[in-house]
Amino acid sequence: MSIEYFATHAEAQAAADASGGKVARVLSPGNPWEVRSGSDAVADLRPTVSKWQLIQACSDAGITEAQIDTAVLALTAKRQRFWKHSQVIDRDNPFSSVLRTNLTPVPTPSQWNAIFLAAAALDPLIV
Repeated sequence: MSIEYFATHAEAQAAADASGGKVARVLSPGNPWEVRSGSDAVADLRPTVSKWQLIQACSDAGITEAQIDTAVLALTAKRQRFWKHSQVIDRDNPFSSVLRTNLTPVPTPSQWNAIFLAAAALDPLIV
């Protein structure tokens, strides 16, 4: 139930570890790191999901696996390997942005965000 500001990330991380708070970068001269704890902590709105969760949420949103496969084939070789071998997809990773723009039709940013939020709500252990 507090917000504290720190000059370095290391100081902020130590305070977060001690209080159970979350570290965030802020635009504050002299103290660019903050730690929020308790009711002042902000929920992480950047969903990170498993590949299965993302594919299932895309399917639920009307994006077929064939569309996803076509979008993946348009990626660079490095990003294709990432898709093939990674099991965790972060909505804010540049990979996700490129995957979105390679889909046809291209989901809007708000649609893409909704897909990730729906994916995050899926329980990967219940099929």
